[in-house]
Amino acid sequence: MAEEQQNQDIYHIDLMRTLWENTYRGTVFNYKDQYVATVRLIFSIPLDRSEVPENAPEVNPVIIVLVEDTALSPLEIVDFEQAMTPILAKRLTSEYFQPDRIMYFYPSPAEGAETKDKK
Repeated sequence: MAEEQQNQDIYHIDLMRTLWENTYRGTVFNYKDQYVATVRLIFSIPLDRSEVPENAPEVNPVIIVLVEDTALSPLEIVDFEQAMTPILAKRLTSEYFQPDRIMYFYPSPAEGAETKDKK
């Protein structure tokens, strides 16, 4: 049983397509099937070289992960990204889409977002 758990990813993600091209919504669960996060995945796919000026810089495909909601504490975020990145890369990379990085973005914390009335 312990060996089985070691071979199992700490997280898994259920994905669904959205109404936008190259955009998916996902729900992340831990190995106990407990909710961890709701994410939106955006595949940033560069234009074909024939569609840009000759002197345009070359860019590589990227996956942008917008974490819309999460049960993680701020202290767990780095471990979450380190565990999720290879899972997403394995699941989303194909012969035609090979991102060179996965970037994560989170909502601003509620604390400090309030504005105080000036008297």
